[in-house]
Amino acid sequence: MDNRRNDVKDLGITRREENRRARPEGLVSYKGYKGNELASLLFGFGVGIGLAILFAPQSGEETRDWISSNVEDKYRLVRRRGRRLVFEAQDLLDRGEHSFTRALRTGRSVLASVADKLD
Repeated sequence: MDNRRNDVKDLGITRREENRRARPEGLVSYKGYKGNELASLLFGFGVGIGLAILFAPQSGEETRDWISSNVEDKYRLVRRRGRRLVFEAQDLLDRGEHSFTRALRTGRSVLASVADKLD
C-alpha cells in the first residue's frame, strides 16, 4: 500500500483523482447519493413510526389524546417563548434607541462647544 501511495505522489496525482480513476464507469456520482440517503432515512422514519403505532400498548383513542395533549403543550411553550423573544427584541431596540439618542445629544453638545470655541 505504501508503494502505491508513493507512486501516486511521485506522479503528482491527488487522492481525489486516484479515487475517480479507481471508480468504474457507469456508477452514479457521489452527488446522487445524498438524495438516496435522505429518501432511505425518511422511509426508515415512516416504517418506525408505523411499527410504533401498530404495537403501541394504548388504544388508538388514547394515543390520539396523548398526541393532541403533547402538541397543545408544545404549542403553548412555543407561543410563550415567541412572546418572550418579541419582548426581549423590543427591549433591545428601546435600549439601542436610547443609546443612539444619548450619543447624538453628546455629539451635538460637543459640536456646539467646538463651534463656540471657534467663534
